[in-house]
Amino acid sequence: MRKILFIALLMTCSVALFASCGQTKDWHLSEQCMKTLNDRYANARILDVDYDDGMVEVEIRHDKKNKEVRFTNSCEWISTSWDVAQRNVPNVVMKALQQKYPNARIDDIDFIEMPQGSYYRFEIELRGDRDEYVYITPQGVITEVLVYHR
Repeated sequence: MRKILFIALLMTCSVALFASCGQTKDWHLSEQCMKTLNDRYANARILDVDYDDGMVEVEIRHDKKNKEVRFTNSCEWISTSWDVAQRNVPNVVMKALQQKYPNARIDDIDFIEMPQGSYYRFEIELRGDRDEYVYITPQGVITEVLVYHR
């Protein structure tokens, strides 16, 4: 009898523990932010929320990818970005990059959605202490190059 009672108690505690692991955390997001998230990224799971430099940054899991969604303090959508493997970048985009940087060492690739359009952002390591962010549209048009020093 004690063994059955112990097993029942153990199972009850296990169920309570796993039930508490669900999406029950209150992230204190406004209705506007939640609506935008639900409209743009249906069935996404919120992983983290950070309020930084007047922005709201929400990390989500959507379509088997971790994405970072950025909002203004008033919950206007600014952008969404996620990591992209080089093998998943369209050929037209890679060709544009290779024409401008034939021997580029790519540190990182992100895909960024913004109200004004979508871009692949390549972080290119150059010689010396200089790197560049290269923004290329899905159609292969380089729209911006930002230089920064490490």
